[in-house]
Amino acid sequence: MWNVYLLSWSLVSGFGFLLCSLTTTVSSHPTFAAEANIVSAAQVSEKKYDYIVVGGGTAGLTVADRLTEDLKTTVLVIEHGYFYDPNDLNDDLRWSRNYNITTLPATELGGKRLFIGVGHCVGGSSAINGMALVRATKRDYDIWAELGSPGSTWNWDGLLPYFRRAVDLKDPDPEYAKDFNLTYDRAAAWGDRENPPSRLIGTFSPYLPPLKKVLYDALKRVPGIEIPRDGAAGSHGIIWYPLSIDTANNRSYSRTAHWDGLKRPNYDLIVGMKGEKVVFEGTRATGVQFVPKEGGTSVIAKATKEVILSAGALHSPQILMLSGIGPSKLLKEVGIEVKVDLPGVGANLQDHPSGPSVVYEYGVEPPYPSPPSTGLPLEIYRQQGLIASLNLPIIAPDTYVAIASKYASQNLSDYLPPSTHPDVLAGLIRQQKIYSSEMQRKDVPFLNYITAGPPRNIPVGWYITSRGTVSLNSSNPNGEVVVDLRPLSNPVDIDLTIAYVKFLRTHFSRDFSEWKTREVLPGTIVTTDEQLEALVRKEYNAVAGHHFVGTTAKVPREFGGVVDERLKVYGVEGLRVVDAGIMPVLPGAATQFTVYGIAEKGADLIKGVRS
Repeated sequence: MWNVYLLSWSLVSGFGFLLCSLTTTVSSHPTFAAEANIVSAAQVSEKKYDYIVVGGGTAGLTVADRLTEDLKTTVLVIEHGYFYDPNDLNDDLRWSRNYNITTLPATELGGKRLFIGVGHCVGGSSAINGMALVRATKRDYDIWAELGSPGSTWNWDGLLPYFRRAVDLKDPDPEYAKDFNLTYDRAAAWGDRENPPSRLIGTFSPYLPPLKKVLYDALKRVPGIEIPRDGAAGSHGIIWYPLSIDTANNRSYSRTAHWDGLKRPNYDLIVGMKGEKVVFEGTRATGVQFVPKEGGTSVIAKATKEVILSAGALHSPQILMLSGIGPSKLLKEVGIEVKVDLPGVGANLQDHPSGPSVVYEYGVEPPYPSPPSTGLPLEIYRQQGLIASLNLPIIAPDTYVAIASKYASQNLSDYLPPSTHPDVLAGLIRQQKIYSSEMQRKDVPFLNYITAGPPRNIPVGWYITSRGTVSLNSSNPNGEVVVDLRPLSNPVDIDLTIAYVKFLRTHFSRDFSEWKTREVLPGTIVTTDEQLEALVRKEYNAVAGHHFVGTTAKVPREFGGVVDERLKVYGVEGLRVVDAGIMPVLPGAATQFTVYGIAEKGADLIKGVRS
């Protein structure tokens, strides 16, 4: 009997198709007593804080927690969303806990508009994502330093202490670890077991189905693939990864780790408020103007030391632009006085995409019995923990050199908006030079093949060459941002996607031969590159990851940078950005773990700790 399975490359480890199913994991929350420091606008207007953090999400709550460990330091967090009822888990997540944003029509996708998933609640995207705790490779982070200023510490060595601080990893079940070769290196990659550095919990699956052995054994047959002891230690290959789930099967996220139960007198949170703009005295940030999200009177929160934007890669640029910091031409067009001309604000937008699905059949059914009663939803059980992180020479041994050469020889301005500022273009050319070389290296993964098991196995493209923008709505600058992701605007992304599809076909015909696999879709009639390109344009999902980065990039100002090595915004004082937007390029991993690392490092930079 033939059984049909779906192979697509959407992002399990981010939002992807797990956005709804994984959030059925229980979230346990305390009741909110008055001493929990949830404050009102009236209370805020009467106080002064050392620091104001705009955005109570993955990064924002982490920063606020670390700053308020010193009880003499006062912090206010301004969050646009609300606390949600942990028992109400079956509502439409698109609207209740996500911002209502769709992209501009994508020209290369036939005018398709794409829904954008960005967390809109206390805890931000960490409250609704796929919970994967995956780090990119050492080389991924070293590229950030190469794109940064001389002496940059934003590399693997400079981030590793903060990755180790960010998560309390619990040991896996030793029996499963032995059976599945689930290895990890606590000394090299994780924090102290006896003295946990964080309340953010990482656990491996409480149950690994026998099918994982089938998938694992098939992956070992891929020519050139490696099996590192611990993928979190900077290597790539076949990797077991933990999830941000605690030992009671509750979601562990920035709220449970960095807000719930702290009740510090110096740590205030206000919810349901939209951060409108940063308030300045001269060039120094002295506060934040905010307004109730349902409308009302604006209030100014006062900061004596710094304002920290942690509103994410879509909304931190908006706040900067509304504050007069951004591309001068755009600001003038919408009637905003220019304080600092920073053309990189809102530029360089990137996300992890997904592409065509490959549907195949098993002629001989592999063994996968029903899971035991673990308390985890079936979808979580099926998705646990195994990925294969592959470089381009493995994926496309016959074409990777040609793809890299094509990218290296491009005149990038041909594939960017005509309005692209020369500084931004100069920065993108630096990226082009690096990535045309990375495409030929064996220590940089371009594809993460996530072995979800039935009914799907998922390959993820980690790197894209197209770049989008975030800008203000010209008719309503204070309204929702305008997102133009510009998917497939650079044709090299089509070449990469075709290479991924071809790899999947080869992998399943060669490495699963004992199970007599047979392709159903797109089917054997789709053979030419022209046919595959048509398929890509039809099924490409440019926002599968919901891992938006790059719009407030940490690169030198002359290359379109927005923040410096200490995450300070160029041209002003007392203002930083600490969120995913500072990443100059996508990491080869779901971004949750990286954002926690950025926040931990950012908090030390704010404190003045040598990083």
